[in-house]
Amino acid sequence: MAQTISYPFGEADLQQPDYAATLEVTISNQLTILDPATLTGNMTINLTINQGVKAGALLLCELTATATEVSTFGTGFTSPTLTGVAGKTKVMMFMYDGTSFKPWAAGYQID
Repeated sequence: MAQTISYPFGEADLQQPDYAATLEVTISNQLTILDPATLTGNMTINLTINQGVKAGALLLCELTATATEVSTFGTGFTSPTLTGVAGKTKVMMFMYDGTSFKPWAAGYQID
């Protein structure tokens, strides 16, 4: 069985799932980049956090909206929602405290 070496000694986990009203995301690395396809409706992101993930793990989200879609951060998060702007991309960083991923800044519009 091949062993995967995780960040910081290996690569970050880049996840680019198709848009879905509910995204089920597994976190198993100390650095995860979540860049789903453009939102065409409201979305809830639920996390399954692997036991090996330690406090201090980072989750970087990049969310592009077609209108004013609302992203809800569900299971595995302690976070307010993020409302999109038509045709714009917002980014948000979360840090794991051993229990849930919490935002470290408000979502920033980057374009």
